[in-house]
Amino acid sequence: MQMGEWIMALNYKPLWIQLIKKDLMKVDVIRMAGLTTNVMAQMGKNKPITFKNLERICKALECTPNDVISFDDEYVEKGENND
Repeated sequence: MQMGEWIMALNYKPLWIQLIKKDLMKVDVIRMAGLTTNVMAQMGKNKPITFKNLERICKALECTPNDVISFDDEYVEKGENND
């Protein structure tokens, strides 16, 4: 019998939309917010970033965290050996 669980997957879709609306590229955000390229690479992989970096992005783009990150509910099935 397989069971599953709901997880919340972090993503940065709202940020990519903001960049399009503001006609900006990732390198612009790196410069404006004082980020490292590693932080942007992490975001490109939907990996978590620090609140400090989130704050820097929000200040640079004059937006809120909701304009940068979102969470998707995702159902993941687990097999008997995946406990």
